[in-house]
Formats: sequence, C-alpha cells, structure tokens
Amino acid sequence: MEYDHPELLDRLAAAYVFGTLGRLPRRRFERLVRSNEAAARALRTWEMHGAALAAAVPPVQPSPAVWAEVERRTGAAPRPRPVAQRRWRDWLRPALGFAFGLLVAVGVVREQPQWVLPSDLPEHAVLPASYVGLLLDAAGKPAALASSRRHGVELSVKLLQPLLVPDGAEAVLWALPKDGAPFRLGVLRADAKQVITMAGTSEALLATVGELAVSIEPVGAAAAQPSGGFLLRGHCVKLW
Repeated sequence: MEYDHPELLDRLAAAYVFGTLGRLPRRRFERLVRSNEAAARALRTWEMHGAALAAAVPPVQPSPAVWAEVERRTGAAPRPRPVAQRRWRDWLRPALGFAFGLLVAVGVVREQPQWVLPSDLPEHAVLPASYVGLLLDAAGKPAALASSRRHGVELSVKLLQPLLVPDGAEAVLWALPKDGAPFRLGVLRADAKQVITMAGTSEALLATVGELAVSIEPVGAAAAQPSGGFLLRGHCVKLW
C-alpha cells in the first residue's frame, strides 16, 4: 500500500486518534509514524484537534453503575479493597471522568461532523482553523455546539436539545473573555440549526474568550451584561 498520499495519511491519522482503527491496522500505523514524517505530521495534527475538543468538556464523574460494570468485566470481586487499591481507584476516577468528557466531545464531531466541518469541504478533509464551543446544561449534558471559522463572521449554532424560553423572553448567547466582561454575540432562536452574524471576525472577537454561555433576558432589552445566571455554559477552544 502506498503511504505517500496526503488524504490517505489524514484519514488514517483521524481514525487512529478517534479509535476506529482495528488492532492490526493500529500497529501498522504506529510503525509507519516512526518511519514516515508525513504520517507523523498528520498524527500530530489530529492529536491537537482531539486535545482541543477534550478541553471543551469538563471532567465528568462516572456513576456507580459504570464502576460496577468495570468491576464485572474485569472480574474484580465486590469486596472491601486494600488501602493501596482504594488509592489507585480514587486516582483513576478523575482520569476516567476526563476521558468520558473527551468521548462526549469527539463523539459529537464523529456522529455529526457537518456541525463543525463546512459543507463545501471535500470528504475526509482536515478540520479548518475554527473556534468551537460546546455548551452544557445544568446537568452537564451537551446542549449546544457553536463553531466559526477563524476569520469568519458567521457563528453556526446547533442545538443538541430543545431550548426552552419563557414567553416574553429570549435566549442570548454571550462570550466570556478570560479577562474581561461578557459581551453579546447574538440571540438564539428555537431552531435546531441557525447562524449568528457577529459584529466582527472570530479572530477579533473570540481570541481571548475562554467560554460561551446562554442567559435568558427580556425581549428587546438588549442588555449589555447578563441579568442573571446562565442556562447553558461551556468552553470555547481553538482548533488549529
């Protein structure tokens, strides 16, 4: 098989990072990365994409049912554990929680890549330089995905669950800079897919923004700052 085709290396690297390669293909690709600089470069690119997506979701505490299933599959007996084993388990819990968050973010893009990848890109193309925000509800579940090209002025928003807004109110999307006051990006409709035209490019507006959030405001108030708590909130990351 020829491994000098950029599209093939890009597809293999993406599948490797997302865990969709089988055991033997994974081993072959790992050997290829050690000897082929183009393959190694493609892998680094997709690893950066994965790391940025992981940052979009905070750590999630696995439920007791998950741990019970882990014990069942690994053959661990449901008995009191020695102190050392309990410490190992307590150390592992946060790590698995972070992994669950990564799976949520990567899963969103894998199942619905059109939410982030523009429709005019060829199949299997590398994700363009973009700002991406994954907003969670109060229960920590993904509720909305926002994305915009680095130098674009349009912010695409996909609602992952219905947005419930009381009569006489509207849902306002805010950018939360790491150092500075929140500022409005636009008003969200109840439509599952929508586009907000921002006041400037993503690079100009979002370069220092660490989070996006949604608050409920009175219709027509055009508040400069959120009037209360946030209905949705999540990290905004750079994908490049």
